[in-house]
Amino acid sequence: MKKLFGVFGYPVSHSLSPVMHSAAFFALGMNDCEYKAYAVEPSDLKEEILKAQAENFCGLNLTIPLKEKIFEPEFEGWIEADDFSKKAGAVNTLHFKGGKIYGYNTDAAGAHGALLEAGFSTDGKKIVIIGAGGASKSISLFFGERKNPIKIINRTPEKAKHLAREIIEKTGNEDVEGDGFEKGLAYLSDADIIIQTTELGMGKYEGVSFFDGLPGFDFEKEVKSSLFLENKVVFDIVYNPSVTKFLKQAKAAGAETLNGEMMLVLQGALAFEIWTGKKPDTAVMRNAIRAALLKEEQKKADMNE
Repeated sequence: MKKLFGVFGYPVSHSLSPVMHSAAFFALGMNDCEYKAYAVEPSDLKEEILKAQAENFCGLNLTIPLKEKIFEPEFEGWIEADDFSKKAGAVNTLHFKGGKIYGYNTDAAGAHGALLEAGFSTDGKKIVIIGAGGASKSISLFFGERKNPIKIINRTPEKAKHLAREIIEKTGNEDVEGDGFEKGLAYLSDADIIIQTTELGMGKYEGVSFFDGLPGFDFEKEVKSSLFLENKVVFDIVYNPSVTKFLKQAKAAGAETLNGEMMLVLQGALAFEIWTGKKPDTAVMRNAIRAALLKEEQKKADMNE
């Protein structure tokens, strides 16, 4: 009998989680395990999770825009989320065990691990987080608990301000602020590490950058020429495409850049361990992602010839 796993998202066609987890299962000889992507609209999430439970799924990942829905009233008392997920208000991993559903958030630990793996220390660093959704919530909380100075910027300023207040209340870290994209440049120029957590750069927003959200903004004049990103770390958690417009711009302005590939691997490895009790080979997972991305990029190149 197959052991079933999957990722729910909307859209989800861009996800490389099936490639990554399938490679990890194969490497460990776990040939009875199957991992697939499922397009699930937010309004159908509860129904689809119940369906997965009835079909004896072992585990699920949740991606955009479903991570925060677990804490809406209709889910109350139904999923047992761990303390970090409760504080963050976002879940990206579900484990079906003993007739119960357990919720976890592995995003923040994955993001932190990716920065460390790339050689970027986060201790005491000033961090700017772009976005105020599920990934931002967990990453903001993670670094808030570590007393990093944090600035959160979002297209809707009030959402960023609300998240900042939440982080202050939950961590006791008073050095947290939130505001709109218009404040973005001032915040970015004072940062050590910039983390982009929104959908910008992927899917229907491929080719769109954070800088495009600034009215009348001239990137060449206001960022590239001033080099205020020089030597800063710019981390875009998008992994497909492997180089977003935002990362291209940041690199052109002198920043050290990092995409979401290793975050995907590390958060996935943590989820894998929660589900199976086994540590997967992260090199195998990473190679599977890179091969899939290379194949996609070649396909795009062929279509454009």
